[in-house]
Amino acid sequence: MTIEIVPATEATMAEVEAWLDAEEAAHVAANKAWESDYSVEVPQRGFRCNWDETKRRWRDDEAPVAILIVGGEAVGFQGQGLFEIRPDLRRKGYGRILAEHMIASTISEGGSVIEIGIAPMTAQPFWESIGFTRVPGKSHHGSGAYAYRMLPRTFELTNGVRVPYRISFFSAEERYRDCPKAYAVCEGSAERLSNGSLQLPQRAICFDPEERRPSDTFVRIEVAGEEVHFDKAKYANSEALGVKRDRDGRYYLDRIEPAPE
Repeated sequence: MTIEIVPATEATMAEVEAWLDAEEAAHVAANKAWESDYSVEVPQRGFRCNWDETKRRWRDDEAPVAILIVGGEAVGFQGQGLFEIRPDLRRKGYGRILAEHMIASTISEGGSVIEIGIAPMTAQPFWESIGFTRVPGKSHHGSGAYAYRMLPRTFELTNGVRVPYRISFFSAEERYRDCPKAYAVCEGSAERLSNGSLQLPQRAICFDPEERRPSDTFVRIEVAGEEVHFDKAKYANSEALGVKRDRDGRYYLDRIEPAPE
């Protein structure tokens, strides 16, 4: 049986929508029956409620959707933080195939974190088995339980001089408090290179799974215990010191560059 993962087309999107519709109808019918008979088992909801927006963004080329094809049928999709396998084909290993593709694609495209919605909740052990962490009480775009997986980048250091560093990310509200509290902190010992830059042992990622990303992120860079920078991450002076954005717009640093003269 042929198994492949391909970019979505109108035909495969329509095929996925058909089984999402059937899944939603089964949920609604069972939920109505449950109101008068509590012994009725209500299947958990899938992602039909998010599908129209997913389809719109895909058609507008804002966000791609990948389709899992098994034996010529569209049996799963992944895109925009949503991930689902057709209900009658779960627990057959197809979810792992699609998940591994999602992880590999995100890494190859420079992403630093994967954020997803889990539905149904019976899938939580599966996601935990491949390194995802669920944040209790938080949903993903209003549907499905929120979970994430960090995609760390590590860098092999040589025998250069080691210098302690600390990189902190703050919301605009915290930046101007007397004792601002960072929502993400990365620290360790970097290697000073011949051009004066500091190679970090691993990527410093601006990420807090408990909160949404603030609209105006501030970054503070400390080297050897001294503050060398504290400004908006989006500013040119931050970029000059090594602050970059990944494919999802998330700020990160792999190196601390020397301050411009």
